[in-house]
Amino acid sequence: MAFEIVWSAEADNDLRQIVKSLKEEWSQQVAEKFILRSYNKLERLAAIPSLGRPTSKTAVYIYKLDRKNAVFFSLEGKHLVLLSIYAYSKDIKKSRFY
Repeated sequence: MAFEIVWSAEADNDLRQIVKSLKEEWSQQVAEKFILRSYNKLERLAAIPSLGRPTSKTAVYIYKLDRKNAVFFSLEGKHLVLLSIYAYSKDIKKSRFY
């Protein structure tokens, strides 16, 4: 049984910023490809949450979304809550979820 994906406001905003940046720096097609790949990876994560690894925060996990971004998430009942999408270009250890 797959968990239901729930987007936090922060994770939703993070995704929007990444997509906006991809459109500006590359193209609409690149942004759409990123969205499709990301949603496919998130569906896989919802089916197999053990793909994520624990962080130092209680009940918070991290999952490599692609080679440039990671997603922080938690499990709450039957929900997989996406907390934040974090770029590897930043120091990931400085994330409040790490």
